[in-house]
Amino acid sequence: MLEFIWHARGGQGAFTAARCLGAAAALSAGKEALAFPTFGPERRGAPMRAFTKIADAPIGDRSAVTRAQFVIYLDETLMEEGWEGELAEDGLVLLNTRRPVDDPRIVAIDADGISAAVLGRPIPNTAFLGAIPALTDAVGIEDIREGIRATMPAKLHEKNLAIVDAAYEELAAREIAQVRAFVAGEEPADEVTRSLSEKDPLFNLAAEILVEGDSLAEGEERSANGRDF
Repeated sequence: MLEFIWHARGGQGAFTAARCLGAAAALSAGKEALAFPTFGPERRGAPMRAFTKIADAPIGDRSAVTRAQFVIYLDETLMEEGWEGELAEDGLVLLNTRRPVDDPRIVAIDADGISAAVLGRPIPNTAFLGAIPALTDAVGIEDIREGIRATMPAKLHEKNLAIVDAAYEELAAREIAQVRAFVAGEEPADEVTRSLSEKDPLFNLAAEILVEGDSLAEGEERSANGRDF
């Protein structure tokens, strides 16, 4: 099972992204998926977490993820001392930052800048959806596109798809490492090399989900309930 922990502040759209990733895995890639949030104080800007689980078989464990292959920070100020405790062996952190990071476990991406260039304001969640298929074979870029089309109103597709594509191309242009093998535990961190190849996307419409009115672009956190796809 592949697990994701999303760290964000209320209003950044972490649960929306977590749910869209699950939809992409189930609707397009033919996998089982579960997404759910946990909230602290229910106010905009308050720290919150969301989780995505992706597997080839039905997911029985509905508990919060404590160690994940991917730990994603939509706000870099939430990355505190001891962050390694949430990272599974050979896992990766995806960090929203403009600063260079000298740690092979951390993939830095200017998600605020990428989203602001399209939306006119920084809403980083969609950028991370574009980064994920560059780093794991669990979902492809076309799976992510189909997840967005399935879960968002049509009027929001164009801009969010543009953000996804920009983020994906950003990582591909850097020739980021055999991180797919790294995350799968096939190579140690110090042997990560600078290469990347795009897999042929799987397209197997395997499930239906309830489409709600919230969008990735708006980044609103609307539900405290987990969701199967």
